[in-house]
Amino acid sequence: MNKKIIKIIFSLFMAAAILCIGFLVFATHQAQGNPDKIPSFGGYKPFTVLTNSMQPKISAGDMIFVKEKKAANIKKGDIITFKISDGKLITHRVVSVTKQGFMTKGDNNSVRDKWLVKPENIIGTAAAIVPKAGNIAKFLASPAGFSIFIILPLLLLVLIEVYQRILKALNRKEDPAVTES
Repeated sequence: MNKKIIKIIFSLFMAAAILCIGFLVFATHQAQGNPDKIPSFGGYKPFTVLTNSMQPKISAGDMIFVKEKKAANIKKGDIITFKISDGKLITHRVVSVTKQGFMTKGDNNSVRDKWLVKPENIIGTAAAIVPKAGNIAKFLASPAGFSIFIILPLLLLVLIEVYQRILKALNRKEDPAVTES
């Protein structure tokens, strides 16, 4: 029974590792093809929040998933992610809608933003918030995180496989030949 449970856990670990590697390869490939284009998965784009301007709803280090949405469907109260003139991405709440664009404000800020967000600069609306997951994603993207969570598990899997094959070969050699006298 224990061997069966270990085998199931190992299989689940392998599947999770393969999915993570696939996700990283896909995101890297998509980002390298066009560095200005944000990787999208089923219309959702992941972002790590860097400031506390949207507290208490969204904090620095949280990960948000932004759903692509047309500007015509955005209304007052929506949390949107958009580009400003210097290319930075901002996530703030829409406080008013005009024909020229959207006025925004961070929930934790005392004044409205000084810019008017034009419809063509909108990335989308916040669909999901995962607390502190942005810190994890940031660490995984670092060389140390990549080594710990991708390279080391793969190396461990290879070592386990080599160990099992050597053990199997040794067990075959140790089996005494049955001889009749």
